[in-house]
Amino acid sequence: MRTPFLAACVCLLTGCVRDISHPFDLAPSTSYSSWSPKQGSQLISSRYCKTLLPPSFESANLSLAELIDIALQNNPTTRQTWAQARSAAASYTQSLSDFLPNLSFQGSYLRQKYDNLSQATANDFYFTQAGPNVNLTYTLFDFGQRTSAATSMREALYFADLSHNQQVQIIMQAVMDDYYNYLYALAVLKSDEADLQNAQSSLDAANERFALGLAALGDVAQARTQYLQSKIILTTQKQTVVDTYAQLCVDLGLPANTAFKVAPLPEKVIADVLLEDVNTLVAQAQAQRQDFLATQANIRSKDALVTNAKRADWPVIASSFNIGHYEFQKGLAEKNFHWSGELSVSIPLFAGFFYQNGVRIAEANLEQAKAQMLQTELGVIQNVTTAHMEIKTAAQNLTDTEEYLKAAELEFNIALSTYKAGTATILNLLSAQSFLSDARSKKAGAQRDWFTALASLGFATGSLCASPACQKESAWEQ
Repeated sequence: MRTPFLAACVCLLTGCVRDISHPFDLAPSTSYSSWSPKQGSQLISSRYCKTLLPPSFESANLSLAELIDIALQNNPTTRQTWAQARSAAASYTQSLSDFLPNLSFQGSYLRQKYDNLSQATANDFYFTQAGPNVNLTYTLFDFGQRTSAATSMREALYFADLSHNQQVQIIMQAVMDDYYNYLYALAVLKSDEADLQNAQSSLDAANERFALGLAALGDVAQARTQYLQSKIILTTQKQTVVDTYAQLCVDLGLPANTAFKVAPLPEKVIADVLLEDVNTLVAQAQAQRQDFLATQANIRSKDALVTNAKRADWPVIASSFNIGHYEFQKGLAEKNFHWSGELSVSIPLFAGFFYQNGVRIAEANLEQAKAQMLQTELGVIQNVTTAHMEIKTAAQNLTDTEEYLKAAELEFNIALSTYKAGTATILNLLSAQSFLSDARSKKAGAQRDWFTALASLGFATGSLCASPACQKESAWEQ
């Protein structure tokens, strides 16, 4: 009889105590790392994307990878989801406590006084009792109520962990967009400065021809108007540069007045499109998108709560054991330990339709979770479909804008030369100048759109940080 009992205790302890003793092992290890489960039901803490701050933060040009590292370690949103995951891990392991016996100790000291009702003596009567008690209670069988509750908490933990993973990827995409927007703003600023120089060249040419009596005053007025317009645009763009830099700082989790430099984009951008078909990418997203996987975990959690609600009014078989030893006044004591054992059955009979309504609530929450998963899946498919087309559009625009810029530069140079020679009007020159300005802006925008389209497709498919390759340490971490 004793051997099966000991074997059952060993199985119980090895199955529950492991998770109970170290709950934070079931959540992401840091606020800037992703979480990933091992095979089976065991949870682990992942080190995906874990990096350190570069030592040359204030001196070197920070690459996009270094900016992402900084953001994952400093952005407060990942700290929030990390804390939520750790809380969910502790809640899950707390729910496993119901599978273990409850052991408590109680020490008592009792001193009582009784009035003496006898007329023979006037002394009062005192009674003293002291001693320890140890109480052991354990639920033997509850028809799966503990199991369903623990299952729900485990799936809620998965939901929190996967939501943290998604937040990590959201931060990564935000930093990439901020990085490209900031470099785009700088490129537009450089383009506006070149436009202002071109406008100055046009104004100088108009002034020269007017001084020689070869042009009307209207030519000078039109050229000056174009020059002032270019100057205003340049001033406004300087504010845009500051705004995009400030947004980058915020998403890095740094104050907006922090000073640092970022690495520029390559001079030559090659848009080589080798894409899988959209259906393949959608299937990849359904397998990797952390928010979609989180909604599935949420459904499993709500489904377990439905099971728990349906079994809430089922019988519960519990046991208790009490042992202690009392000592009394004047050195008297129990010869042996006193003890008591109890086996109880609790059967809820009627609670004002409380349990029935609990089932209805759980089923409604399950339906809500299913609808949320459907909504998320539709959003995932939409993201992949649009991002797939954005890649192709950005690649074509990048090629076309390069040709557009070459043609606009040639047209402006010809227009400026012919205007100085007197064979073209000021309108031809200003028109060519406007085309050149537009071409410069469109080329900068096409480069930005190409890189952001790549980032959007990576985010849409859930592949920004979805493989152990993200676990590799950076060069400066080593």
